[in-house]
Amino acid sequence: MPEKDALAKRIKAYRRVQHMTQFDFSGETGLSVEEISHLEREETDPKLSTLQSLAAYMGVTVSDLLKIDET
Repeated sequence: MPEKDALAKRIKAYRRVQHMTQFDFSGETGLSVEEISHLEREETDPKLSTLQSLAAYMGVTVSDLLKIDET
């Protein structure tokens, strides 16, 4: 699913720009390290509440998290 790929890339990119580990990001978002890891490896379908938490923390919309790059 291309949306899962887009989400994984956005989470990883955000963490790198912020110089955060998965552990740091987990603590800030309230999600478990395992959940962050699964999202980044595209091993899970996130719940809407998870997407909303990520979007709120990252300052974007859920739609932005899942947007597929056309390039």
